[in-house]
Amino acid sequence: MSSCGNQKFLKSHSKSVEKPRSRVFDEHMIAKNTINFLKQKYKIQEDSENLYYEMYSILQQIPDRSVIKGFRQMMYHHNDTLSVPYKFDRDSLQILPDTLSRKTNGLKSWLSRKVGYPPVIMDTAKTSITVKNMRTFLNQKGYYNAEVSSEVQYKKHKAFISYNIKTGMPILVDTVIVRSRDTLIRNILNEVKSLSFLKQGVRASVELMNKERSRLELAIKNRGYFEFTKNYIVFKMDTVNAKKVASKQGGLFNNNPEQGEPRANVYVAVLPYSDTSITHPKYKICNVMITPNEYIIKAYQIRKIKKDSFFIVERTLKDKEKRIILKEGDIQLPGDSLMSIKRLGGKKIRIVQRSLPRFKKVTLNKRSEIQENDKLVHIILRKIVRNKDGSPTTEQQRRQTYFIRDKVISDAVPVEIGQLYSYRLEQETRRNINVLNVFRAPRVEYVLSSNGQANCLDCLVKMQRGEKQGVGGDFEINNNNTNVNSLGVAAFGSYQNKNIFKGGETFEISLSGGLDFKLTGRDSSDNNFWKQAINLFDVSAETSFYFPRFWGLSFLKKAFKMQNATTKISLGYRYLQQSTDFQISSFYTKMGYEWNKGPYHTFHWNPAVINLTLKPVLESNFEALLKQNNRALYESLSASYLIPSMDFTYTFSSPTTGMKNGSWYFKSSFEMAGNLVYLLDQVLDPSSRLQFFGIDYSQYFKTDFDLRYSYKIGKYHSIVSRLMLGVIIPYGNSEDTEVPFVKRFALGGPSSMRAWLLRYIGPGDQASVSGAEFQLGDLRMEFNSEYRFMINSWIGFAIFADIGNVWLLNSSSTATSIPEQNPNTGVFTERFYEQLAIGTGVGVRVDLSFFVFRLDFGIQLREPQGYGLKENGTMQYWNIEPIVFPNRSNFVIAIGYPF
Repeated sequence: MSSCGNQKFLKSHSKSVEKPRSRVFDEHMIAKNTINFLKQKYKIQEDSENLYYEMYSILQQIPDRSVIKGFRQMMYHHNDTLSVPYKFDRDSLQILPDTLSRKTNGLKSWLSRKVGYPPVIMDTAKTSITVKNMRTFLNQKGYYNAEVSSEVQYKKHKAFISYNIKTGMPILVDTVIVRSRDTLIRNILNEVKSLSFLKQGVRASVELMNKERSRLELAIKNRGYFEFTKNYIVFKMDTVNAKKVASKQGGLFNNNPEQGEPRANVYVAVLPYSDTSITHPKYKICNVMITPNEYIIKAYQIRKIKKDSFFIVERTLKDKEKRIILKEGDIQLPGDSLMSIKRLGGKKIRIVQRSLPRFKKVTLNKRSEIQENDKLVHIILRKIVRNKDGSPTTEQQRRQTYFIRDKVISDAVPVEIGQLYSYRLEQETRRNINVLNVFRAPRVEYVLSSNGQANCLDCLVKMQRGEKQGVGGDFEINNNNTNVNSLGVAAFGSYQNKNIFKGGETFEISLSGGLDFKLTGRDSSDNNFWKQAINLFDVSAETSFYFPRFWGLSFLKKAFKMQNATTKISLGYRYLQQSTDFQISSFYTKMGYEWNKGPYHTFHWNPAVINLTLKPVLESNFEALLKQNNRALYESLSASYLIPSMDFTYTFSSPTTGMKNGSWYFKSSFEMAGNLVYLLDQVLDPSSRLQFFGIDYSQYFKTDFDLRYSYKIGKYHSIVSRLMLGVIIPYGNSEDTEVPFVKRFALGGPSSMRAWLLRYIGPGDQASVSGAEFQLGDLRMEFNSEYRFMINSWIGFAIFADIGNVWLLNSSSTATSIPEQNPNTGVFTERFYEQLAIGTGVGVRVDLSFFVFRLDFGIQLREPQGYGLKENGTMQYWNIEPIVFPNRSNFVIAIGYPF
């Protein structure tokens, strides 16, 4: 066993002549790093766990922490020609290096690189560097009196390093004073001071100062200071003149009140522009030149492409009369005509009629065409177009060759001639061009203007034309191990035609279809192909138009503060057939908007959605089975539905800030159906229901919440959790009927309760019947959690737990129809926690860069409907024999993470 150890590769010598076989190691492998926060009389209100991992990331030498670390080192040495083993030489009675050379091959090299892990040899110089870096890091966190030391203990060939840390008390910010000899810069600093990261009482850390420096740099650059950088901003701390405030109970420190908290005055200063000039120069935009179709030439080529210049001007049209509401304190202009005076909330308001100018963007071919009141906005550069005989083309011929309309590209560029330079507008320009989904590689460059004026810039907006048409496809294979073992195949295809109306619009057609083939459970006496071989057939088609602008009332765009707003109109159809049990056809159309607010907030609003589900065709035996065992599903599945609705979705996704913090994801959706049609119904004929070809319209309210939290423990370890809550409430026209089955909740499957198949759980403790496992509910509760750990960069494992169920809100449609042998109604009660399904399992994830291949094996721990009666006559809810009953587990093959 000793000869197989990795310590034979360490430099060593004989201990003595009497015991020549005994080894004294000149090299030691680091076995463990320990970080100890020493006790101190100041209790720091700091997340010690986060601080620990931040300190751990500073370590210079980190040994392998896996359970097979010895094996991994052995695999490394087996192929490393520089690793020399040492062994006892009988002739010289000394421990000498074995210089026998070893040959390598491809397999050994791969094992050494992918499986092997080199030993970490103790290096006192790197230990000293680690101590120094830890002290520097704590200083940057605001702990300027931090003490860090290291201790090393040697045991045979191993070294154990302990880093002892005493943070001391951090210095807090007392007062922030801004200074600048440039008056305009000083005014900007005072203007944005309220948004400072350096608040009174926070730690005066370098991290916060760097954030503040970047914030001030952007605030100044957005006001015309093109050449300004954060290097002009310096910080000074004064701990002498700052107050020392005694801490209170529950304050930042629990220390001796006589000493108090150390504080510092922070001076934020902006240096002069140069040795000869105090003031920083402001720049304005003299020209904005847009090249919608930039030509890329190679280094050895000479650009000979001549371009036409088209001038986009903002022309003032005839004034438009508009009514304006003036509140108390608002000034009435001389040209305003007073319409009326009213009182609103005890305050007097005036309504006046005011003439407001209207503006229109116009494209001109020559500068000479610019009128007196025109404002030059952009200059668009396009390649000169000529006829085959070389003669110049007409304006109409030229415009037919344009890839995109002038106004569309001009509206996407907020930088205009005559403005002050703004870095924010530069970023917004790139975002707007990307939203058009027509161009690629947009660039915004600023150069000194060619007109020779001082502090004048030319803005060059360049982009390349993207592909006009595109096709895409995907396929899927899955296996379900139920009472009928099946193999499913599905295919997806799409076609896109971009910029179809020369305004950045996208036309898309998508098709999908899938078949689920029976592998077992076939009836050899039945010649019907669908009943014999097909378990499920699903096909859908959708056609959509995307418009990179907001189509609607302009005040809505201002009210919601929409950024990058797009409009989508779509029409779709879906056909679903489950063997010969039932067939469903549905049509839908919707018009909606998508926009964001900042980088982390996304909104979807569909004000008009119409879903028409034709009456399903039920097979007689399946219909009878549902009537006896799942009445709620039968009533929901056997009717036609017209669902006119409106839905709204908000999504928040926090940035991933690395190891020390977790990331949040929150999605909430709200849907209301039938309200507008109900109002129309009441106006036309309140005594009878409004119908569409004999189909009643649905009325309900549905809301759904999805909250996720991901905490990164280390580089390869993380915990991810998800909580989902949802409810759907029928009212009005649907109060005495069931909610449409397509809108109800279901659990199970590869991304939900993984120990069960899809729609095999609930509602409540209501038992499913073989052949009618289509369990749906009006209320959903589900919690999932995973511990994920990666073995290397491409393969990892997970341990997961799933808890949840669905319930019905009432039993009006089930109490009288559920037979005596199945008395559980599945209705939500105050004892809902007794009806929760619990599952657990393990999984494998293979990261193949472009997608993640996932294998999950889920085991049922608790089944709400029970597994059967025990010997004492009570129901068995807990799965105490998971191996004996394989149908109490589920194997999932999927692409991507479940959440």
